[in-house]
Amino acid sequence: MFIIDDILLKQLGITIPGLSLIWTLEQIRDFAYKELYNPEKIKNKIKENRLLFEFGEVNAGEYEKNNAKLLQELKLAERGTEMNLTVRSDILGAR
Repeated sequence: MFIIDDILLKQLGITIPGLSLIWTLEQIRDFAYKELYNPEKIKNKIKENRLLFEFGEVNAGEYEKNNAKLLQELKLAERGTEMNLTVRSDILGAR
């Protein structure tokens, strides 16, 4: 029921920023994107992986596997940063 109310209020141009369910869900989504696709955090994980390998905590196979995965994540995060995924584009002009 609340979702329908929020949708109807948005269509009428009435928004209550603190109480809007859609607005709240968008904020949660934006925060999740920033945490998940943060290039600095991924670079730190790559450094950590390298240190674990150098100190002998992980073997060469694990290191290569983890490094390849982290480099792929970094590539996606940098691409997401370039595209600015947190900006919502609405073809109808409503925000």
